[in-house]
Amino acid sequence: MSSSSSPAQTKRCQYCGAAMVLRVSKSDKNRGKAFWKCLTSYGATSCNGFEWVDVTSAEADQQVDTYDATVLNMLKSIKDLVD
Repeated sequence: MSSSSSPAQTKRCQYCGAAMVLRVSKSDKNRGKAFWKCLTSYGATSCNGFEWVDVTSAEADQQVDTYDATVLNMLKSIKDLVD
């Protein structure tokens, strides 16, 4: 995997300019739907930047594929720890 960033893997928050991270919803209503979440949303000074991924674009498919691979690797690591 290349260490360079592509537009499909990075995004800046429209509110504060901080980096955003790609996540996948776990809620019953939106399960599996990809969204961007501002990294400052996890700190004391949060802007709560949030944006759903446009599921009609080719870029969205690549974003979800990248995120899915990361999630699968994390789940494997957790399974290895538990076993």
